[in-house]
Amino acid sequence: MHIQSFVISPIGSNCYVLAESPEPGARAVLIDPGDRALTPVFEYIADRQFQVEAIWCTHGHFDHMLGVDVAREQYKVPVYLHRADIPVWDTAPVVTAQWLRQTVPPVAHPDIYWEEGTVVTLGDTRWNIIHTPGHSPGSVCIVGDQVAFTGDTLFAGSIGRTDFPLSSPEDMQASLQRLRTLPEDLRIYPGHGGPSSIGTECRTNPFFI
Repeated sequence: MHIQSFVISPIGSNCYVLAESPEPGARAVLIDPGDRALTPVFEYIADRQFQVEAIWCTHGHFDHMLGVDVAREQYKVPVYLHRADIPVWDTAPVVTAQWLRQTVPPVAHPDIYWEEGTVVTLGDTRWNIIHTPGHSPGSVCIVGDQVAFTGDTLFAGSIGRTDFPLSSPEDMQASLQRLRTLPEDLRIYPGHGGPSSIGTECRTNPFFI
């Protein structure tokens, strides 16, 4: 398994390239393409000849999906999202104008919808989808045997905001309790900031203590 992160959004969100291995031609997925300026990501993938199979979105906020149509056109692959985040997804042009003073077109809807317990594969690796609402109604964590992509549910030392429209502090607390039950050595790659582990967050994250 091979993970490369990119900070391409002006909001500082992480976009990840997840590949089954670092070898040329390995199968890969793109996670949370949060801006239309994806040239560094595309160049990285091309240099390594990775074969992109899908685009996985942890949730529907604009800084995690604004580049979806650019990437979908580039690779002709399906986009995954939890259906509960479609109302969030559809606000992307309005929210982008408010936050970034940019005019962007609407982003076409995803092709496949996550559900609690969905299992997807990348090469020989399996990834389980845990529905973790709170930051948004359709937030998910993408959990493998060794690592998890936690979107804006769980950060290193913090959690995603719950004061946005359609956010829920109560749902967030329930989602965090679910994440506490994951293995302590599970490495997390969040939607903002650097990686951590479940064990570290259970011991030091003030929202877990």
